[in-house]
Amino acid sequence: MKKAARTLCLVLGSISLLALVSPARDADSAWMWLHKLLPLPGVSGYETQVADFVQASIPKGLEIQRDDMENVWFTVGEGSPHLVFVAHTDELGLVVTEITDRGRLKVSGRGGFLAQMYEGRPVVVYTADGFVNGVVAPRSDYTERVPERALLTIDDIEVYLGVDSREGAAGLGVKESDFITIRKQITELTPDLIATRAVDDRAGCAVLLAAAHRIRWSRVRGKTVTFAWDVQEETGLVGAARLAKQLGADYVFPIDTFVSTDGPLDEKRFACIPLGEGLVIRGMDSSTIAPRLEMEKVMAMARKRGIPYHLGNTAGSTDGTRFIPEGAVCLPLSWPGTYSHSFIEKIHRKDLQALTDLVVALVDNFH
Repeated sequence: MKKAARTLCLVLGSISLLALVSPARDADSAWMWLHKLLPLPGVSGYETQVADFVQASIPKGLEIQRDDMENVWFTVGEGSPHLVFVAHTDELGLVVTEITDRGRLKVSGRGGFLAQMYEGRPVVVYTADGFVNGVVAPRSDYTERVPERALLTIDDIEVYLGVDSREGAAGLGVKESDFITIRKQITELTPDLIATRAVDDRAGCAVLLAAAHRIRWSRVRGKTVTFAWDVQEETGLVGAARLAKQLGADYVFPIDTFVSTDGPLDEKRFACIPLGEGLVIRGMDSSTIAPRLEMEKVMAMARKRGIPYHLGNTAGSTDGTRFIPEGAVCLPLSWPGTYSHSFIEKIHRKDLQALTDLVVALVDNFH
């Protein structure tokens, strides 16, 4: 009964959140899919719920594959070139490593984030019986510290569950290896701009779902096209490494965040792509330089379709990196996003729409 009640609360909570932020006019758009994907928990290595949703949302009639890692993909067509479009389903989070005598949870981190962002924040622990609410306990000098000198580390984090013993935590169903996310809240800044956790890379997942529903797959000729939703990107591009060896891509188009400095306190000399003015063709990042001739083909296609875009360089990496040693040309496609890996990642509807339009155009016309 307890498990059923907790599951029902989680479902009703997600439905209530979606009802507030999913405008009816966006049926089958990436914006709609994004709002459905965001509330789902999927810490790196624990992506099952997101994979389940993606698999259930892929258009009927396509032959879906799913492996033991929770990578999900489908392939259409035959012959060369083989175009692979990939987005990752995982997000940053925590994993329970110890339950103390006081009933508090010690944790390890999954992915690259600033631990101090969690201090004093509500979190959700996902157990075999459902979810349990908690809070990252603030230190005694929380309001007095000089942040630059006393940043919280992962070893400092203790999650308080409202109990004061190991037995109390066990009574809630919490065990070591359960995973934790910050409590997500979608803040609608305008009808076209939101801030929340896990936009990276649920937005990429949403783009592929929206494009999959628009493309007439029966008309794909003279090439092979794969749409893939992979796992454990935040912890080493693990899912992509497996798919890269298996799929044999000629071109890979990773769909992921372009970390923009379009924020009021950011240095504007690097990666400053404004939100709301189109997608980003990611020319260079920390691990990839996209070939000029292929980039020009993509840009020409965007111009022909009237799709707004920018060409930009940023830091970071994408799943496409793992495909390069296997012989693929990597052409990363992005939306500009600010405050990456925080709980207020920002994204604009128009950028997501432009990115979806380009993915559809590439499937239709790229050879």
